[in-house]
Amino acid sequence: MEGRQPLDARDTRVVWTRGKGCAELADLLGDGESNRITGDLVEECISLRGDILVTRRLPSSFDLVDVAVPLDFVSGNVTKIVSAVGGGPHSALAAQTAATLGRRLGVEAEMVSATTPGDDPGKAMEVIDRLGLSVDEIGGRVIEVSGIAELVETVDEGSLLVLGAPGGSWFKRAMFGPGARLRSKARAGAVVVRKAPERVFRWMGEPVYVSPMRQADDTLRIHEERVLAVADSGLLIGLVRRENLAVAGTSAVGLLMEEAMSAKVDETIDEARALEPTFGDDPIPVTDHDEHLVGGLSLRQG
Repeated sequence: MEGRQPLDARDTRVVWTRGKGCAELADLLGDGESNRITGDLVEECISLRGDILVTRRLPSSFDLVDVAVPLDFVSGNVTKIVSAVGGGPHSALAAQTAATLGRRLGVEAEMVSATTPGDDPGKAMEVIDRLGLSVDEIGGRVIEVSGIAELVETVDEGSLLVLGAPGGSWFKRAMFGPGARLRSKARAGAVVVRKAPERVFRWMGEPVYVSPMRQADDTLRIHEERVLAVADSGLLIGLVRRENLAVAGTSAVGLLMEEAMSAKVDETIDEARALEPTFGDDPIPVTDHDEHLVGGLSLRQG
């Protein structure tokens, strides 16, 4: 599958909703190119093929795309960016976000993992080393602290904190509740991120299909796919196999097709993989919930 570019790439699709700091953060993450959502959140994220949503609070039941939330974010106060990382599912996104913001703002960015006395610092360093393989422009360090007060002293006043959603590591939990004073010391504020499952619409390409009225021999000359979508007036109506086309001469494709199979546009990539045995290297048809053909998903490219 041809992978999407990392968060710091120029073609990252950033969408945002109204809220303090949202537009500014969205423009930084999108390198000046972002889209404001004014209608239905789900529909517009899919329509705009958003990679990350910048919004004023973490949506409780929304996991369609990655999310970033600015908290008292003041870009003019940023002199350093600190990403709190651990073993949780959001750490990679936190590190990528920190690296992107550091580059766009021209300041140092680093990953920090905090441990308490008695913890094994080697495990925390392993996390930093692993994340550094995919975000090589950002360094990292492990700090050992015994409590919130000591942790507060390790944060520079000009630091922008980037951390995963609440839960997980002790360091991340310290940012919330009684530990909120840690954020208050960082005059540049904080950005909270949450990773979402990879979904079909974020990876799909243009649809690949044939009309049911096209002749089999013409289809063989035009298409190389082993299994090909058949669409009529924008609707997916079936599949046709190359082996059947090869013996059908001038017969219409519609006479040779079998039952349609597709991935839904908002399904996860893992769910779409159930169709991989049928399509192999060929694009899996992607449909909306009204069976309109909207894309093609190639799982084995790249």
